[in-house]
Amino acid sequence: MNRKTVLILKYLMDGNPHKVTDLAEYLKLSPRLVRYELEEAYAFLEKEGFPLPKHQGSTGVCMRLSMQQQELLRNRLASLSTYDYVMTSSERRCIMLLLMLASGDRPLTGQYFADQMSVSKSSIDKDMNLLKADLEGSGVRLESRVSKGSSLEGDEWCIRNLGVRMLEQHLNFAGWYQKQRGQESADMVERFAHKLFCDETMPSLFKIMQEQETGVDGKWLAYDSFRRIVLTLAVALVRVRKGREMNSMPPSMFLVKTTNEYIYAMQIAKRIGEQFEVYLSDKEICALALLLISAEHVTPEPYLKDNWVEVQVLLDCLVRSMSSEMGIDFTRSAELYQSLHQPLGSAVFCLRHGISRMNPNLPEIKREYRECFDALIRVVEKLHSELLSGISEDDLAWLTLPFCALAEQQKRSAATCKVAIVCVHGVGTANLLREAVSSRFPNIRIAATLTCSDMEKLEGLGIDFIISSILLPACTLPWVKISAIPTEQDWENIGRMILKYSVSKTVSDEASDIFRDVMDVVQRHCQIDDMEKFTSGLASCLESNGLSIPMERIQPSLASLLTPDKLRCCQYAADWEDAVCQACNILVESGDATEEFRDSAIYSVKKAGPYVVIMPGVVLVHGDIGKGVEKLSMSMVTLKKAVYFQHPSNDPVWLVFCLAPIDSWSHIHALRGLLNLLKHITVQDLCEAETPQKLYEYLRESGESLCS
Repeated sequence: MNRKTVLILKYLMDGNPHKVTDLAEYLKLSPRLVRYELEEAYAFLEKEGFPLPKHQGSTGVCMRLSMQQQELLRNRLASLSTYDYVMTSSERRCIMLLLMLASGDRPLTGQYFADQMSVSKSSIDKDMNLLKADLEGSGVRLESRVSKGSSLEGDEWCIRNLGVRMLEQHLNFAGWYQKQRGQESADMVERFAHKLFCDETMPSLFKIMQEQETGVDGKWLAYDSFRRIVLTLAVALVRVRKGREMNSMPPSMFLVKTTNEYIYAMQIAKRIGEQFEVYLSDKEICALALLLISAEHVTPEPYLKDNWVEVQVLLDCLVRSMSSEMGIDFTRSAELYQSLHQPLGSAVFCLRHGISRMNPNLPEIKREYRECFDALIRVVEKLHSELLSGISEDDLAWLTLPFCALAEQQKRSAATCKVAIVCVHGVGTANLLREAVSSRFPNIRIAATLTCSDMEKLEGLGIDFIISSILLPACTLPWVKISAIPTEQDWENIGRMILKYSVSKTVSDEASDIFRDVMDVVQRHCQIDDMEKFTSGLASCLESNGLSIPMERIQPSLASLLTPDKLRCCQYAADWEDAVCQACNILVESGDATEEFRDSAIYSVKKAGPYVVIMPGVVLVHGDIGKGVEKLSMSMVTLKKAVYFQHPSNDPVWLVFCLAPIDSWSHIHALRGLLNLLKHITVQDLCEAETPQKLYEYLRESGESLCS
């Protein structure tokens, strides 16, 4: 409670009536602000169980307490930590936004804002002009009407995104998440956020979402996704109650209705209706389904549903471009491809559907991993990918972390350090440290172990840094102090010194690039009977000449996978399931996959919906990674009569491609070739090919254009 409220209570404890004007003169405040402080005082007295003051007409306010009650109140006031909270203009503007978000269509006057925050109206007028500038480019505008007040106007989707971002920035969500309740805060913006959006709804929303999680295929929402969905629902409840429902239809609304997430959204909407007597419209449910689709889970799915082909190709471009930009070979890490799938797919989906996200760790990531963050910004700018158009720093920060983790790991393993170990006296402790450091860091070369009195011997040795058991304030070389028996913190500090002062060995990507270029030329001009033997033989030939080729990094081209024996022309299919079976059976019959793979591919379509229809007339089906897959393979079927997958815009389907993946990255070069094929050759031309050999010629032609 603030100091002014405490002074008012002490002033009233004499039992005499006091006018508001008397209190205003005593506190050097306006009568209007005194009335606000009186409301705070009444709320405190009621909460603590004291009798409330009474208004005695023109004589003023009178509080009559017994001697015992006066003593109790004095003791209680003495125990309080009081403050005088002075809000900044930025905080006032945040509160103004929260109040307007919660008001719906009703304009709010400057005097209303002034009364709510106990500030002058002139301050509010200045804040209003700044607020208009703050909102530029957000899709939300501030409309002010003379004598009526101000309100937020614009697309409801943008207005709610603004509200969610405000709550993400100012609300201690972790307190709710961990304890299911909010805690009193001295921050006025957070207090208003609690009062307007959280106090009534948050516990029930937590319960609804947690109940939903327990019944959704065993998948749990990641913390950031859980937070975004709960806060979005909190804002939506307030807006819908004020008559402000979604006024635009998402472009992919019909496709959304075919997903499991739409079913989950309907279940959540039903629970909200039962709990709050607020009934969400179909547009509201679709908007919620979009959020659920974009959510990240603790157990992520192996494939991303939205733009999944383009996302995988983009992922490979990002990894290779970051390798070139930073001089670190990221392409060797299967874990990196896996860890980037979910944040990249989620970022692309959110960008496509205008979903705003906030990364609470953005300042720390920019500070601690600036080199990697800036490198990713440069790479994204050079790629000119439509999928990443308009990407925010928040999403870039999420994409930065997997690169940072691998960069530190590779730098530690590739870096070599020349180190000296220094102790107080005698070399016994130094030798003990030498053995401990050598066993912990194989890439450290210890050039000397000596006492502090022998430091001059280090001249000319080319030492990168010193590990010392004592402080070395006069030393001109970099040094780190550790305990004689190193702790975990000591090991971490040494690791940081390695990263900072070591000489890194950057791994050249030249060998793999040469290998892939040769393979592309061969596949364009030759037909290989046994691609595995040819690939292995070429790799052995290059290695014998000093060019090492990691086999796990070989990415076959589309033409090498879709050989004539994997192609079928002008087939008839009863329905979409029959078409998928025909494409899968080609791989089953060749021994590249089993019936388990075929069942997995069909189940994937039934469970996830028609997202596999990647463009008009074309479907690319697949199963789970490695499930029933003997080797990386593809097949293709052209149909005499089209089939329907119930896709809202890309049906009917004439071309069926089937992919049997063994991992997350080895098929990406083929996917790039597939996109290039469909870019240069029409679906109609492919379907008019009457023989597998003619189809194969198209594949090789598209491969040439990809390499040119």
